Amino acid sequence: MTQMMQRGNLAIGFDQNKITHEFSPTEDGGQIKITALDENDNQTINQINNHTRDIQSDFTKGIFTKPFFIHAESVPGTDSMTQNKDQIQYKIQDLKNGSILILSTNNSNLVNSINQVMTFQSTEHKGH
Repeated sequence: MTQMMQRGNLAIGFDQNKITHEFSPTEDGGQIKITALDENDNQTINQINNHTRDIQSDFTKGIFTKPFFIHAESVPGTDSMTQNKDQIQYKIQDLKNGSILILSTNNSNLVNSINQVMTFQSTEHKGH
């Protein structure tokens, strides 16, 4: 967990000990919610919002190098998400202390792949 956190800090550009991650599978895809632990920490909140937009940009292009780097292994479901990147919609919902990246698709096989990513990430980031 410590090495994953260190790689994560490098990949996303800020201290993960100041945030919380929530990865949730949904009926049509999944959600990545990232929030600052301190709702007055404007620097971290801005970094979260920038990171969420970077993730949206990368994932839209089928680029999943950050999750691979952070976890030092392939993330289940990302191969299918890369191959079918044009079938996934990414929407950002801004929050007072962070943001949510919402992934959705009409392709039931792709929903399964996105759910695999969310489940893997949720397990890996457990308690964080």
